[in-house]
Amino acid sequence: MAAIGVHFGYTCACVAVFKDGRADVVANDAGDRVTPAVVAYRDTEQIVGIAAKQGRIRNATNTVVKVKQILGRCYDDPDAQTHREESKCIVVNKSDLLRYEIDTGETTKYVSPEDVAKLIFHKMKETAQSALGSDVKDAVITVPFEFGEMQKNALRQAAESAGFNVLRLIHEPTAALLAYGIGQDSLLGKSHVLVYKLGGTSLSVTILEVNSGMYRVLATQTDHRTGGESFTHELSQHLAAEFKKSVDVLRLFAVAKQLHTFQNLKSFIVLRDLEPKEELHDIVTVLTMKRDGSLHVTCTEQSSGRSEAITIETAAAAS
Repeated sequence: MAAIGVHFGYTCACVAVFKDGRADVVANDAGDRVTPAVVAYRDTEQIVGIAAKQGRIRNATNTVVKVKQILGRCYDDPDAQTHREESKCIVVNKSDLLRYEIDTGETTKYVSPEDVAKLIFHKMKETAQSALGSDVKDAVITVPFEFGEMQKNALRQAAESAGFNVLRLIHEPTAALLAYGIGQDSLLGKSHVLVYKLGGTSLSVTILEVNSGMYRVLATQTDHRTGGESFTHELSQHLAAEFKKSVDVLRLFAVAKQLHTFQNLKSFIVLRDLEPKEELHDIVTVLTMKRDGSLHVTCTEQSSGRSEAITIETAAAAS
């Protein structure tokens, strides 16, 4: 049985096999080719992947994300401190070792980053075995170029604890070239390749020299401010700003409804043929924000079923 390749990222993980002359990333049980590197702890079980990610809001303090950030690091390490501040799951110092504090209700336990990574590697092992229909042992694992020996050893130990026989750790830029067959078809001559790696939390740019099938890193730079998560944040900020342009209309409408008088509501909506009422309990109001930014308001009198609708042009629509 040939070895498989495993990529353990900060936000996601995936597993690949070499098939028909190329690297093929295997789909997991949900049909996705990448699995969130998220582990959630509950009373009697640990959940890995998409289910753990989807339950983060309800189980935030017992859900571990970005564990790769602190693998093989001591408590005083700057990266560890950054992770500790950002993590919803409490990170504590146990004899200068990082531990996640997991509260299952009845007991509190302390879990090492290596144990969390082990569960993710085990999930990758299951994914590969399910796709190949046979047991998987040998694996080649990618690591960031800037990883030190302690981080590499921690990653290796976690994989071995999950049942892998780690044949080799390969730097991520080199793994990318191997996956696309760059430099393997031409064994003579020298060339240079620029590799971009856009991950969930960072962007890495690496220049490699390819010479007779051998790879050598000439320079590399990583920007931890750019990544999939930063794109998501910027997009959400943009949408929030667009929405705030119509906040005044929504706020005034909410205030009018809270006054509980139909007469006040008439300043925004004129309901023809509906008798003015002292209370709004019989009036059902539906607000819909259209794609052009306008606010569509429908009021219905429940007792008679009669309704009236108007469209309010907001600042977002006007612009």
